[in-house]
Amino acid sequence: MAQMRRPLTAGFLSMLLPGAGQLYLGLRRRGALLLGLAALAGVLLLAVAAARPDEVVGSLDRRVLAWFLVADAALLALRIFAVVDAWQAGTARRTTLLAGLAALVALTAAPHVAAGWVAVRGYGVLDAVFADAEPADVLPASGGVLLAAPPAQRVLPHHEIEEVEPALSHPARSTPFSGASTPLEDSRRVFLGATAEQQQPWVTLLLMGSDRGPGNWGERTDTMIVVAFQRGTGRAVAFGIPRNYVEVPLTGDAARSIRRFPDLLNALYQFARTRPELFPGGDDPGGTAMKQTVSRLLGIRIDYYALVDLLGFADMVDALGGVDIHVKERIVDEVTRPAWGEPKPSIDVQPGRTYHFFGREALAYVRSRKASNDYTRMTRQRCFLSALAGQLDVVSVLRHFSSLADTVKASVRTDIPLARVPDLARLARGIQPARTLTQTFGLEYIARRRPADRFPIPNIPRIRATVRDAILDPTRSEASGVASVRAAC
Repeated sequence: MAQMRRPLTAGFLSMLLPGAGQLYLGLRRRGALLLGLAALAGVLLLAVAAARPDEVVGSLDRRVLAWFLVADAALLALRIFAVVDAWQAGTARRTTLLAGLAALVALTAAPHVAAGWVAVRGYGVLDAVFADAEPADVLPASGGVLLAAPPAQRVLPHHEIEEVEPALSHPARSTPFSGASTPLEDSRRVFLGATAEQQQPWVTLLLMGSDRGPGNWGERTDTMIVVAFQRGTGRAVAFGIPRNYVEVPLTGDAARSIRRFPDLLNALYQFARTRPELFPGGDDPGGTAMKQTVSRLLGIRIDYYALVDLLGFADMVDALGGVDIHVKERIVDEVTRPAWGEPKPSIDVQPGRTYHFFGREALAYVRSRKASNDYTRMTRQRCFLSALAGQLDVVSVLRHFSSLADTVKASVRTDIPLARVPDLARLARGIQPARTLTQTFGLEYIARRRPADRFPIPNIPRIRATVRDAILDPTRSEASGVASVRAAC
C-alpha cells in the first residue's frame, strides 16, 4: 500500500507545485530546479502585469493571444513533466498505477486547456463584435465633450432653434470626421472657462436597445441612453433620450437632404440603414445616424455606440446570473416576446421591495409602460443598467461564459474598438453611484407638439443647458432637479 501511495503522493504534490514531489522523495537538486523554474514563471508574469498594466490589458490583439497560448502551453509542459518525473521517481515498477498517473496528468492539464479555450473563444467573440479601429463618424464638439459656446438659457420658439446652435452644425473643416487610423483623444477642453477639476477628460457612449423580435418589422431603438464617464474622478452622467421626439435636426449629408427627421427618433436607426448614402463615415449607417443626431441634440461629443436587441438583453441578464432591483413602483404588465414560441414576459412587483430578476422578468421591467409612461420607463432603464454594472460578478461570467459569448456575438453591435474595451471596463468599474447623475428629458423639455399627431418636438437649447450643467456643475444640477443614481434608484 505504501508503495502505491508513494508515487501518487509525489505526483500529486508536483501537480500542486512543480518540484514539491521531488523534494518529498528526497531529490533535492531536481526539486529545487523545478521550483525555481515555476517561481521564475510566476515572477515574470507578475512583473509584466505590474510594469505597464494598462498596456498589457489593453493590447487585445492576436499577438497577445498567441503569446498567452504559448505561455500557457509552456507552463503546462513544465507541470506535466514535474508530475510524470515525480511519479517515475517514486516507483520502481513504472508500468503500475498508470491510471493514477493519467488522472494526475488530466487534472494538471484541465485548467490550462480551459484557459486556452476561454482565451480563444473569448477573443473570437470580441474580434467579431468590436471594431478594428477608432470610429470615423464622431462629430467634433469644438475639441471637447461640450460645445465651446454655452447654449442659450431662454426658451425659444421652434423656428429660432437653428439660430442659437453653435459650430457643431457648421464644422470648421470640410469633413467632421477623424481618420479611422487616428485614435480619438479625451480632450481636456470641456468648456470655455472651466476650472482645472472640471477639465478632466470624458468618454461618451450611446447605449441603445432595439425592439427587434417577433412581429416587429425592422429595428426601433426604444431605449437610448447616453453615458458620459469622467476620468480620475469616479463621476458619470446618464441621459435618457425620449424615443418619441420628432423633427430632430440631422447633420451632414442627411441635413442637406432632409434637414429634420420627420418620424419618431426611435425609427432613425432603421431609416439610416435603408439610406446609407446619407450617413457616411461608419460601418453601420444606423449607428452613425444615431450618434451624430444625438450628439447634435445634446450638444456633446458621442464617441461610441452599442446596440442590443430584446433576446440578447434577456439572455445576457440570464448569463450574468440575474440582477437585484429595488422596485419603486407597482408594475403589472406583459411585454413583447423576445423570440417566437415563447410566452410574453410578464411582471408583477410591489414598490419598496427588492427582487432578483432574470432575463425575461428584467425585460418586462425595463420595457413596461402600461401604468406609467416613457419617461418613467427611461428612469427604470438607467437604474437597471446601474444595478447590473454594480453587481457584475466575474465568477458568474466565467460560469456562463459559453452562453454569454454566443449571446454577445449574435445580439450586440458596436463601434467600440477592441483595444478600447479594457479601458472602458476600468472606467465603468470605477464609477461611484453617489457621484453619478441621471437625467430624463421629460415634459419640461418639449418646445411644442406637432399639430398633426401631437408628438413632442424637443427644446434643444434647454436640453443642452441641462447637459452642460450636469457635466460642468453637478452641484447646481442636483439643486435644480437632476438626480444622483443613488437618489433616483
